[in-house]
Parts: sequence; structure tokens; C-alpha cells
Amino acid sequence: MKQLAINGALYGLPAAIVLGVFFAGHSSIAPQKDIIEQRSPQAETPAEAEPPQELETAEADPAQDPSMIMKPSYHYYPYPANFMGNLPDSNQLFSFELAVSIFETALNASTLMKTLEEREPQLRPIILEQTQGLDGDTLLSREGRNQLRENIKTQINNHLVKWGFEPFVTSVEFTSFLIT
Repeated sequence: MKQLAINGALYGLPAAIVLGVFFAGHSSIAPQKDIIEQRSPQAETPAEAEPPQELETAEADPAQDPSMIMKPSYHYYPYPANFMGNLPDSNQLFSFELAVSIFETALNASTLMKTLEEREPQLRPIILEQTQGLDGDTLLSREGRNQLRENIKTQINNHLVKWGFEPFVTSVEFTSFLIT
């Protein structure tokens, strides 16, 4: 019994002192209302001031709304490896790197990029299929590369829909493009 009282005093007494000081300190703090009233803009305006204008949130673009915490922006997923292939009827090779852009908030974009990363082995052959039958002149022209980018974007989004996702790829950008 004596040992129990000693243990209680050793462990319980310091805790009780700390909690007592904590409660005493917090009960002695009083808010300074006069400072808050001086800094408040409503305290300075007369009662007959015109009411604040209401914001039209129904027609406002969410990307332009300053009250949004996370605004959507463009995020890019660069494919980790080059795409290479032979040009038909020649001994030339083409090689390109690409990045897929997503217009989302940072949180949503990271999950969508994770989806692209997980599906990368299935999307690689789909991307390479879009280059079949294209000759060097088509790939060297601006219109040919733009058409290839649009085809790749369309096919990626189509396959995402087949796999149960919403189409979220905004554009496909070539980060390098070589024909040797």
C-alpha cells in the first residue's frame, strides 16, 4: 500500500501539476475585443452602407474563381522510354518521346498519372500502331506530326473509356522527334 502511494505521487503528481498550470494559464487569458473591433472593417462602415455584391458562381468559370483552394492546371506525364520503329520502304528509323498532358487539380492529376503509369505497358503498342504506314515525309511535316498527336490522344482516351475511366488526356506533346 505504501508502494502504491509512492508510485501515485511520482507519476500522478507531476501530471496533475502540469494540467493545473495549463488550466490556470488558459483561464487567465482574456480576448482583447477592442483590438479586434479596431481592425474590423465592418466596425468603421456606417449601418447604411450598401450591401456587398453577390458573386455569380453559377456562370463563373471554376478555373477563374479566386476562392477555389486548388485550381486545375496542366500536368504532364512523360513516357519513360522512347518509341522507335522502321519507316516503310526505306532503311530509316524514327524515334520520338512524348508527354501526355492532363488539365486537372494537382490531387486528381497525380491519381490520373498513376493510372497512365500502371497502363503504360498496354498503351505502348496502341501508340506505336498509330505510326504504322506513315512515311518519312508525313512524319517530317508539321501537319503529319499534328495528326499523329491527335490520333495518339484519341486512341489513348478511347482505351481509357474501354477500361472504365473517363477520357482525361487533354493533349499529347512530342518532347523529341528524330528520323535517322
